[in-house]
Amino acid sequence: MEGAWWAVLTAIGSMLALAYYAFVAAPARLHRWRCEGLRAFARLIELRTQGHYGRSEPLAELANAVALRMGLPLHERRRLELAVYLRDIGMVAIPYAILNKPTAPTPAERALLNRHAEISASIAEQIPGLWRVAPIVRLHHVVYSENPDAPLSAHILSALDDWLRIAENADADTAASVLKQGIGARYHPMVVQAILSELHQRSLDGWRYLTRSAALWL
Repeated sequence: MEGAWWAVLTAIGSMLALAYYAFVAAPARLHRWRCEGLRAFARLIELRTQGHYGRSEPLAELANAVALRMGLPLHERRRLELAVYLRDIGMVAIPYAILNKPTAPTPAERALLNRHAEISASIAEQIPGLWRVAPIVRLHHVVYSENPDAPLSAHILSALDDWLRIAENADADTAASVLKQGIGARYHPMVVQAILSELHQRSLDGWRYLTRSAALWL
């Protein structure tokens, strides 16, 4: 009888171990593999544009923290991280001279640059298993007043993408002021609140929010 109980317990333990691997360990490992591969493409975009586009590593970590603060479930946070790496991949279709033009782009050039989000989303749709990420990529420059019902992940990415760019070109305080001024118009109010709360907490912890662009090593 005792042997039968041990057999039952062993079988249950094996089933639990298999379930853990199938539903927890394997998806986490697959996500990491995807991120590592897409991170390489993001770095190529960063290098091709001399650091103007494709910055992903600081953005991915911060986006995940803000999404967690806002209560997004794990699968949505993973899609958001993948969208960070994919968002500027469409820049491969933009001529090098326009991407690295030292002066302001012309209206026609600006219109071409603005197509990168749609191109990036189209590329994402062709990658097996990543079609669910495409809507976030397509809307990663979403304007809140124009599309308040866009996925929350897209609103997070839109605000953080602007914040990182301004913080690098000016400073973090200026970037935060821009987010505050855009509440309800350019940016989702709850997203801005979550971003500012996260940044405030990190400032108390002595966090350094900017890392050197890979393009600057060339």
